[in-house]
Amino acid sequence: MATERVLIGESHIKAAVKIAQSGQEPPGKIHIYSDARTQGLRLVVQKNKASWVVKYREWSKVVGYAWPEDERPLKTASAARELVPFVKGILDEDPLQLEPFLVARHNSRDNKAAIAEMRPVLTTWTIRECFAHFIDARTAEGAKKPIKALYVEELNRTLRRAEMSKIVDEPAALLKRGQLEKIRDDVEQNSGVSPSLKALSNVKNVMTYCCTHQSGKSGLDHKDMWWNLVTSDKQVKARTRKPELRDIAKTLVLSSEYLHKPLPGRLDGKRGVRPNVFAAFSWLVLTCQRANAGLSLLRADFYPDDRDEGWYLAAWDEGVMKAGKTHVLPIPPRAAQHLLPLLEAAKNSDSKWAFASERGTKDKDIHVNRSAPLALIGRLAAKNAKTKGGKEVAVDLLAENSIAYWTPHDLRRALTDTMDAAGIPGGSSAILAHEIKLSERLGMDSMSEAQRAEWQAQRVAKITRLAYGNPQHLELKKRSMKAWSDAVLDALEAAQVPEAVDLQAAA
Repeated sequence: MATERVLIGESHIKAAVKIAQSGQEPPGKIHIYSDARTQGLRLVVQKNKASWVVKYREWSKVVGYAWPEDERPLKTASAARELVPFVKGILDEDPLQLEPFLVARHNSRDNKAAIAEMRPVLTTWTIRECFAHFIDARTAEGAKKPIKALYVEELNRTLRRAEMSKIVDEPAALLKRGQLEKIRDDVEQNSGVSPSLKALSNVKNVMTYCCTHQSGKSGLDHKDMWWNLVTSDKQVKARTRKPELRDIAKTLVLSSEYLHKPLPGRLDGKRGVRPNVFAAFSWLVLTCQRANAGLSLLRADFYPDDRDEGWYLAAWDEGVMKAGKTHVLPIPPRAAQHLLPLLEAAKNSDSKWAFASERGTKDKDIHVNRSAPLALIGRLAAKNAKTKGGKEVAVDLLAENSIAYWTPHDLRRALTDTMDAAGIPGGSSAILAHEIKLSERLGMDSMSEAQRAEWQAQRVAKITRLAYGNPQHLELKKRSMKAWSDAVLDALEAAQVPEAVDLQAAA
């Protein structure tokens, strides 16, 4: 290795490039021109390369090349000299930031602009890590503003979105305004305005929390909270869909028909509706509960009411319900008799849930996902169906049977109309837990197997006490539930639904 101390000029660069272009090794395998003007700047000539190197303390950093000409080119000594003080300053401050500086510098940014664009990298949290910290901190015992399981699920759903895939494992501090705006727009295009607004809000909430509580670890600076400026000029339109009882009944008929066979035109050959999803769908139809809360029903919390023969009670703890209050719902005898075979067919003996998911395991016991009943209707309507040879072969069974498309959430508007027609104007609020505020916790303590029988008896007694603690509310709920379930089941009979669907054969 030979080193010459010279005032690097055009002749030295030409000589270095000529050697690198030749593909031959210089004498001594490496030849170094050390610049006499700028301390630490070197032009290092090797086989196939002529590299500009800054030698500073313990570092030797390649900052550009005289050759090859298409790889971070630095054609003149003056351009290389201008870089040296910036490189040394970055190495003093944070060596990990040198690479992003060089990337920006060689993408047509001047030195000051490249410095301005830098963000802490590698050692600061990714978007995924910011979300994880937000969830952990806000669900921890003693959290100032604790969040509920439903919001945690919403946050995780945002992380799983395909539109987020390119940025979730990148440092949050490197996220740019344009990237967040693109995610907002892509989600809107692919899924609609409401999911877009939720995704945008979730990212902004997480970044603000991490910036204000963990600025050092997240790399986010409170002086530049630019994400709060990203908004949307769209708003969610008020939903007006209101399914007729006839359409609800006919949808149930179609669903039960495809428990044993594939949907027409489907390429997978699988039966169209799973027994546990059909049970979950029927449950939501007859109770009008929000999908996530309604399906978060423990098997232990659905049982016969020993104070009123034929009636059943269903209960949800305050952490499940959106209103944050314990909710107890009486199920009329006729509705209970319709539902019991469906629940039995969907039962998983290893699960604590009334509507266990087929994807659940002993280690991960989960209930039917909130999206499954909506997906059931979507499949009947041939939404998002695959094509064959570029042609749509799936059949829109809703349109074919003159059923207007609807979703489980739309049932709430149909419920209100039915209650008004029955002369029970407050009935929908009672069923939906809008007005009934039972604040006593049901309790869900861990226990041994030997304690389970005693605990179950105590829990049943507590739920019954809650249900009967306010006779006016219980009576209102009973009248309301009977009026609604009778209306639905009458419509089913009119649609000639068989008295019993053999779900066991489908299971």
